Amino acid sequence: MTPPELHILIVDDNRGDAVLLTRALRSVLSEAVIETSPSGEQALQRLLGEGEYSGRPVPVLVLLDCRLPRLSGFQVLEKIRTDLALKEVRILLMSGLVTPEHVAEGERCGSDGHIEKPDSPHAFDDLAQALHGFTMDASGRGGPFRFPDGLLNRL
Repeated sequence: MTPPELHILIVDDNRGDAVLLTRALRSVLSEAVIETSPSGEQALQRLLGEGEYSGRPVPVLVLLDCRLPRLSGFQVLEKIRTDLALKEVRILLMSGLVTPEHVAEGERCGSDGHIEKPDSPHAFDDLAQALHGFTMDASGRGGPFRFPDGLLNRL
């Protein structure tokens, strides 16, 4: 039996970060369908299958920047978590500087974790390697997975 396609959505208004993360993920998850969205509004349309996104599979994993213009990552996360059709989506918040307040707010909103945005191309590769295990677990094609110490920041 062929495993289902792995769909990942990266939500980040920083195009450079989105491109680097997409490339790094494709290097370790060649079978994955990776989409990007530059705004919270567009991400919600994508996740809810509205308009041009009608009929697309729901992503298994969303990498969601905390600091988006207009609708913040936390607001997007709250909206996602109120939709029962999206309850199984794994959501990791991303920010350039992980603070205890960000982590607490993310947990309050229902995130599955909080990662610090990489600060170099090599760090994007390291993150992609770790996310490979996380997506295998999230898609049901692998066993339990734990991030290396310091990569996933949770209280």
